[in-house]
Amino acid sequence: MPRKTSRLPPPSRPVLADSRWSRAGWALVDPVARWWDRHPLLRVVAGFCLLVGVVAGLILFGIFLHYDRAAAKFDVHRVAVMPEQSTVYDARGEVIGHLHGDGRKMVSLDDVSPFFQKALVAREDKRFYRHGGVDLIGAIRAGLRNTKDGEVVQGASTLTMQLARNTFDQREKTIRRKMIEMALARRVESHYSKDDILSLYVNRIFFGSGLNGIEQAAQGYFGKSARNLSLPESAMIAGIIRAPNRFSPYRHYEDAIREMQDTLDRMAEEKFIPRAEADTAKSMRPAVLPAEHGLQVRRGSRVQNAREDSEVLEAVFQKVDSILTDDQRDEGGVEIYTTIDLTLQEFAGQAVEKQLLQIEMQPGFQHPTYASFAAKYPERNPAVQPNYLQAAVSVIDNSNGAIRVMIGGRDFRHSRFNRATQARRQVGSILKPLVYATAFETGLFPGTLVSDDPIRVDEIQWDRTGWDPKNPDGKSLGLQPVSVGLIRSRNPMSVRVGERAGFEAVKTMLDHAGIAAEANLDETPQVYIGNLGASLHSLVSAYSVFANEGWRHEPFLIERIESRDGEVIFDRTKATGYRVLSPGATWLTSNLMQQTLQPGGTGAAVRELGFTAAAGGKTGTTNDFRDAWFLGYTSKLTGGIWIGMDQPETIIDGGYGGKLALPIWTAVMLAAETSGYQFDALPQSDEILEVELCRISGCLAGDECRRLNCVYREQVPHAMIPRTGCDQHSRESDLTNREEPGFFGRIKNILEP
Repeated sequence: MPRKTSRLPPPSRPVLADSRWSRAGWALVDPVARWWDRHPLLRVVAGFCLLVGVVAGLILFGIFLHYDRAAAKFDVHRVAVMPEQSTVYDARGEVIGHLHGDGRKMVSLDDVSPFFQKALVAREDKRFYRHGGVDLIGAIRAGLRNTKDGEVVQGASTLTMQLARNTFDQREKTIRRKMIEMALARRVESHYSKDDILSLYVNRIFFGSGLNGIEQAAQGYFGKSARNLSLPESAMIAGIIRAPNRFSPYRHYEDAIREMQDTLDRMAEEKFIPRAEADTAKSMRPAVLPAEHGLQVRRGSRVQNAREDSEVLEAVFQKVDSILTDDQRDEGGVEIYTTIDLTLQEFAGQAVEKQLLQIEMQPGFQHPTYASFAAKYPERNPAVQPNYLQAAVSVIDNSNGAIRVMIGGRDFRHSRFNRATQARRQVGSILKPLVYATAFETGLFPGTLVSDDPIRVDEIQWDRTGWDPKNPDGKSLGLQPVSVGLIRSRNPMSVRVGERAGFEAVKTMLDHAGIAAEANLDETPQVYIGNLGASLHSLVSAYSVFANEGWRHEPFLIERIESRDGEVIFDRTKATGYRVLSPGATWLTSNLMQQTLQPGGTGAAVRELGFTAAAGGKTGTTNDFRDAWFLGYTSKLTGGIWIGMDQPETIIDGGYGGKLALPIWTAVMLAAETSGYQFDALPQSDEILEVELCRISGCLAGDECRRLNCVYREQVPHAMIPRTGCDQHSRESDLTNREEPGFFGRIKNILEP
């Protein structure tokens, strides 16, 4: 019998309550289920696809977490901090210029034309109010469009992504950058409302031609506030965002018009404005102001004649960079108060130009002129260095070291080299007052006799070079009081005075005065007559001790820096100083320097030019008339002038400092008097007594000194009066017939019978 096999009945379908499945619904599902049962391979494929989908989802989720963590390292709140320009003020509160930042002016969204807000959204991100920072629909559409056209014709960056990119400088074109940008955009959206994001965007974004933020763009292109932009003006500005230079209304007006029309079409498509209004606006041609107006807007508020780019702003920039943190510098918006007196600075610049033009017109001047160079190179060319006559000016306040004037050259556009602070020029006779002051500290007096005769080979024991400096007039005056050596700038006398002080003492003095370190002194007697290089700035600081009773204050340019919130970041208002010279040596030296400005002195032209206030000063001229100097001081200000060629060569035959540089100093000080600086009498030393001294020894005169007629009366500060009598003219020294070694011994032998 055939074997019977048992067959299981087909599985029964579940009977569901009518409340969940209707019979009609089951009739639709049942055929699909039966078909699925008959195709096991399809079930495998579907399972594999599901697995791939899950894995892909996990990978995408991992990628999302990776870039979200990368984005978390950025401070999302930086989007609300706009890089603004820092304003630089002079000592009187006048604006000198701006540093850092980009000159934007912040406005609220209420102060931005609704036309522009709609134009911006229509042009850059039409689903702005419907996405969470990343527009996936827009990204897919842009990808398909770019694939179809074979080039990138449509972007997918939302306004939020652009804001993140501009805030965090994520501008390299890589997949990683795009992913971080998307993650940053989502984080921004989680912290700020849509209106906040739109407000931050319009204030941060670049609108071409150096204009940043909508307010600056509106002012630069149309001369009006952002709140007053018309529909076509709004569409034009919104249209240039994606390529600001290519669509600049200044340079490519027709391209800007086409972008305006495209933006208006998009506004109509998005129902932001009626089609008829868009068509009417498309026929308009907004009047764009000249590019020069945009440049003026970019520069912002300036005082008249203030230099936008100058050695002052350059020096401030360098100093500020060492004070501010990176964030403070990048964000800008700080207020920098300097010590510069802009009025005096500008006048000094005019005085320099006037004097140098006069020198260039003299018959013996054989160098290229400023005018010829400027005509040949009207635009700045860093590869070409100016070869015309240059000058530098430095003026400081004696009371605290504040720099009031800093002029580093004739035209900062031609050369950014600051000749007041960076140049190391041979100083010549300018150094002599410091050498004489050192000698006075060691007991020498202005009335002591010193020879002006040529230096003998064996006279300076430690120098065997046979160096013999000559006087500018080629003459020798023989024995003369020390005062003559300084007032009339006699070279052999100055060397002998320096020898009396000693090289180490002179070096120490120059170091305390702020000169030795930058001069890199060699041990040579040539130092005594200024055969070394130093900056005008350091020399002016050193000279200020003569007006300040021997005290020196370190020069400074920045007085105070305040944050955008008014917090004081840096304060240098408290004067700090230290003593360089004793009051007595300061007074003795200053007296001689005041006499230098009187008839017979090398600086007598100061009085001839009409400056009558109490002052002291010194001229300086280097070999072959390569450098012309004048440094002088009043009770309030100390100033210095240098004139020369960048490559040292003869300026002009007979180009002495008293002839070339002195007139500029006088003009600056006369201007200072008229602009509010009060020049009083120079400081006097306490307890000045008149005593009889021996001209040979410098000690209190005795009977033998009187018998030999080498006694003179000298006004001496009490602290400097010699405590002993002359030992070179005593009876005891006569009986021993002792010969004093060196130069001062020879003077004694000449005077004694």
